[in-house]
Amino acid sequence: MMLCTIIGNLMLAAGALMLLTTAGNRACRLLFAATGMAKNNSQPDSPAAAGWAIGGLERTIFAIGIIVSSWEVLAVVIALKSVARYKELDEKLPADYFLVGSMFSIIWAAIVTTAWMMVDRRYGAGISGILATFLNPSAA
Repeated sequence: MMLCTIIGNLMLAAGALMLLTTAGNRACRLLFAATGMAKNNSQPDSPAAAGWAIGGLERTIFAIGIIVSSWEVLAVVIALKSVARYKELDEKLPADYFLVGSMFSIIWAAIVTTAWMMVDRRYGAGISGILATFLNPSAA
């Protein structure tokens, strides 16, 4: 029984991670296409190609921040992205593309993480609590 619970929780966490990263990237691309902001991003060194990796990572970090109730994480990630891409915002990447992607990541991470936490509370073994304790031991 314990093994089934562990496997089930790992599958739940893996599913949430896939929703945050791969599905989130695809949904963001669909949003860009629907709003006419999509560009030809076939070059591997394009800002949008880098955004694919950055988007998945930022949504994962946002999710961790939401789980441990550390809302400062949102500000830190946005600030880091802004500093890292400041030159690109002036030269290559329209600011609205950057802002829409960032806002989408926050909303997507909030939706997926909230759903994951609800499912985890109902059917899981309290992985959210374990993760919160692991990442923020002073709160325990």
